[in-house]
Amino acid sequence: MKLRMKWLVSPVLVFSFAIFLISSGKAFGLGEGLFTVRIEKGVDAPMRDGMRLSADIFRPDAPGKFPVILIRTPYDKEGYSTYSSFPDYAARKGYVVIVQDVRGRYGSEGVFLPYVQEIEDGYDSVEWAAALPYSNGKVGTQGCSYLGAVQWQLATASPPHLVAIFPQCTFANARHFFFFGGAFDLSWISWLNGRLPEIKKRIGIEGKEASIEEAQNQWTINKWKWLSYLPLRNFPLLKEFCPYYNEWLSHPDDGSYWDFANVEKKHRQVEVPAYNLTGWFDDGYGQPGAILNFLGMKKNGKTKEAREGQKLIIGPWTHCNPTTKAGDIDFGPEAAMDLNELVMRWFDFWLKGIDNGILSDPPIKIFVMGSNRWRYEQEWPLARTEYTPYYLHSLGGANSLNGNGTLDRRAPASENPDFYIYDPSNPVTDFHFEESGPRDQRPIEIRNDVLVYTSEPLAADLEVTGPITAEIWASSSAKDTDFVVKIMDVYPDGYSQNITPQLSGILRARYRESESTPMLLTPGKIYKFDIGLMYTSQVFKKGHRIRMAVTSSYFPHIDRNPNTGHPFGEDQEVVRAEQKIYHDIKYSSRIILPEIPR
Repeated sequence: MKLRMKWLVSPVLVFSFAIFLISSGKAFGLGEGLFTVRIEKGVDAPMRDGMRLSADIFRPDAPGKFPVILIRTPYDKEGYSTYSSFPDYAARKGYVVIVQDVRGRYGSEGVFLPYVQEIEDGYDSVEWAAALPYSNGKVGTQGCSYLGAVQWQLATASPPHLVAIFPQCTFANARHFFFFGGAFDLSWISWLNGRLPEIKKRIGIEGKEASIEEAQNQWTINKWKWLSYLPLRNFPLLKEFCPYYNEWLSHPDDGSYWDFANVEKKHRQVEVPAYNLTGWFDDGYGQPGAILNFLGMKKNGKTKEAREGQKLIIGPWTHCNPTTKAGDIDFGPEAAMDLNELVMRWFDFWLKGIDNGILSDPPIKIFVMGSNRWRYEQEWPLARTEYTPYYLHSLGGANSLNGNGTLDRRAPASENPDFYIYDPSNPVTDFHFEESGPRDQRPIEIRNDVLVYTSEPLAADLEVTGPITAEIWASSSAKDTDFVVKIMDVYPDGYSQNITPQLSGILRARYRESESTPMLLTPGKIYKFDIGLMYTSQVFKKGHRIRMAVTSSYFPHIDRNPNTGHPFGEDQEVVRAEQKIYHDIKYSSRIILPEIPR
């Protein structure tokens, strides 16, 4: 009787085990926990206003319901899987991955207005994804740059089925993404010219359409002419085909116009945990954006789970590129990141409930450059930071790296100011502006309109980790002008490496008190300019020197301030400005470095 009972039970066990094999992927011959992948192209998602957004769906080719990871992009869902292995990777791991064209792009209906429509469309897309027949109702989001910004935007609307997000290299406030320190980020001209299909079809070839290759060729030929075009508001291609370009230029001040993508104002509305990823050389607002979103959510997130579920990782990377090499520097094998694995670990915990210990890790992980090692931290800035001032000195001739500018901890006594002419028709120019990361700054530092202050060689290694601030006392003959600060690690052979992104350390003078309430300068009057949003983790090695450079332009990373004080973007003519930088008992210009005891 007992034997017969065993045989009666066995078919049930066999059937149950077969179902387990299918649901776990083991029956597909792909290894433990892997599925074969089914791809559905051009699946429409209805929005609340009747528009339909198109998506490609990668999902396990197996019965059952699975968690969803939603990726929303303006860069063509069809192309996404050609440069990212993530959709296939995650689908094999048991996720439904949806790659969706945002409104007005490629397969999706409607008119594309960057960032403006992403809150409602994002909300609707999350809820649509949660209701799919093969979805288990849990949705996460993932992606970099624009693909990261839309995650924060939809999270501020609190979709009921959104569980966690993984935003990479994106802003906390869109206005600071377009206007860095109040100066306009001219890389938008290259972005708009080089990426938008409606421009690619008409990019200076009258009467016929241009291929992508022809468009790129036109950019290569004409980019310096286009970048130099004045007035900014009349740039022909963008004025005709990208009306939102002029919208941005019409709102240079911080204010309510930018609320559609001001995440900092809305952290109290966000209910979900976030893994924030960026790089020390993430040009644009991605690096401070990740830090500010992390800090803002830790303090103001709507739920305890959101506040305690924040993570921040910063590597030695450029924008959306977590590899070992950035610019001129190879940071070694430890610098590389298996991003797919990290994203999967995050969502395995939040969407599948796998206790993999990710929340037990300290909330912050940073790569310390120079020593080239990863390190966990508990807070930002680090509690053990010693904020150390380094003062500017000279004999009145700090012009260029061949001048007599010095930098040390000694407060200045009686010293003459340094002087240079800023000529917008001959701006400080980075001819390699399309190459991000650390590079030799000497080709810029050789100019006489760049003031250079350099320390003595260090007697021991010095770690600088955290926010760097500059306090510059200056006067100008102009009603408005710019000041740009750069911090370099100078090697014994003279190589001068920037330690922060190219687009950092910038302040337009009219925004010295407030970026929402501009105030023009009184020519000749001395003002204090506080310049921040510079972050790093750098070990200056023994024998290296610390260098600070001050100038008034950094073209074409930012637009040339015409020095007129006129409304932004309207000037066709420019005027020269006489600039003085003061460093004496009363006006002690300095940088403050976040030194970490070693």
